[in-house]
Amino acid sequence: MKNLFIAATMLLSVQFVSAQSADFKKDVVNYIKLSGSASQMTTVLEPLLDQMSAEDRTAFNKELQEKLPSLYDKMAESLMKFYTHEDIKKMNEFYNSPVGKKIQETTPKITKDLLQIGQSWGMSELQPIIMKYMQ
Repeated sequence: MKNLFIAATMLLSVQFVSAQSADFKKDVVNYIKLSGSASQMTTVLEPLLDQMSAEDRTAFNKELQEKLPSLYDKMAESLMKFYTHEDIKKMNEFYNSPVGKKIQETTPKITKDLLQIGQSWGMSELQPIIMKYMQ
């Protein structure tokens, strides 16, 4: 009887921890979406999308949306190594604030600007240095 009690207690503990882990992962995925991490990827893909027909772009976006949950899952697993569930809850709270929402709105625009700045800088400033040492 004692062994049955111990086994039942362990099983309940595992289920409780599993439920907590699922809630944690759900909150991390929410953070990924709120923080703009996901939108940065689509911003990076914009030059490629601009080269597609409207029909292809629509089809591509549909397939991309189907694939994103697996990316979010992998990203969540990584973030769960570095942040506690409490950290993530606080970050989600921040991203639901007015300033957090502003960051969500501006992140894709900032990412696009920074990519252009980086490309321009790379061509004008970095490339000559690389060429100097590649000869």
